[in-house]
Amino acid sequence: MGLKIAIIGCGLIAQERHAPELSENPLAEVAGFFDPWTERAEKCAERYGGKVYKSYQEVLDDPEVTGVVICTSNDSHCAMSIEAMKAGKYVLCEKPVATTLEDARKIAKAQETSEVFFMAAQNQRFHLAHRKAKELIESGAMGKVLSFRCTLAHEGPEYYGFGRNRNTWYLNKSTSGLGCVTDLGIHKCDMLIYVLGERFKKAAAFAGVLDKTDEEGKPIEVYDNAVAILETESGVMGTLNLSYTNYSGMDNSTIIYCQKGIIKAMCDEECPLEVIMFYDKERSCYYNKLHKEDRVQSGVMQAFVNAVYNGTGSPIPVQESVHAIETVCAIDESARTKTIVEI
Repeated sequence: MGLKIAIIGCGLIAQERHAPELSENPLAEVAGFFDPWTERAEKCAERYGGKVYKSYQEVLDDPEVTGVVICTSNDSHCAMSIEAMKAGKYVLCEKPVATTLEDARKIAKAQETSEVFFMAAQNQRFHLAHRKAKELIESGAMGKVLSFRCTLAHEGPEYYGFGRNRNTWYLNKSTSGLGCVTDLGIHKCDMLIYVLGERFKKAAAFAGVLDKTDEEGKPIEVYDNAVAILETESGVMGTLNLSYTNYSGMDNSTIIYCQKGIIKAMCDEECPLEVIMFYDKERSCYYNKLHKEDRVQSGVMQAFVNAVYNGTGSPIPVQESVHAIETVCAIDESARTKTIVEI
């Protein structure tokens, strides 16, 4: 019998990613599910096994549960994560880990006094293209990193969320946070921290509501678009474009400009990682098409389960997750104050 992991919150991210990946992991098994809408939990339990819990507290009180996966709305992540760690459960929490920097720091502090660890479900850093980009940069083959151009844009959460309509918590400020800045920006900020291997120190940004409306036709409460300029501690500068109004589909591209060449990640579906060297104009496509594990597995659950099983600590240091929150909060502050913000 493997580790018993329970899932709290049974929306699409749980149904389509975490539950199937957990059920396929040979080192773990599904302990069960909890969701305020019991029929969602029942649907997941019927498909992936495990019991249906009556409350998330019942999950935390179950002595057989080793870890939990928190897939609830953003505003609940902090309290649930801290409570789970206090109950001795390893925590895998969907991003963003919190809606405020204060809450993110509370999670980090709670882990300091805990015997378990906290891990953010930042799947972009596990993508093979981003891992290979990091490897190339660290090897020195590309020379010094100079700048970057990053985009994460799609049609909006009403096209992806449960129920697929505008009545989604993603578009509500109290439950979401900062809209595309926290929902999409946290992905790219974390990925850049990982790939570049350093923190950001400055942010300047514009953000607003350009097109999205709620069910009554009023502008939504959170950002649907943002453009930021970020600078790292070593002086690497770049742009970050975030949008809920890319109605043509998904743009998850990153270009990193280096002294010796360019790294293009996720710019072309047929070539997820392309490297162009300046000295001879040589082009290398590292993945002619996505590896099977990238199409089927995000890598998040595997990393979490392996770390719990082997006792190696969180695959994503909690301080890096806190810094990603710092960065998106700085983007928000800059957009509101029209100033450059020190991080």
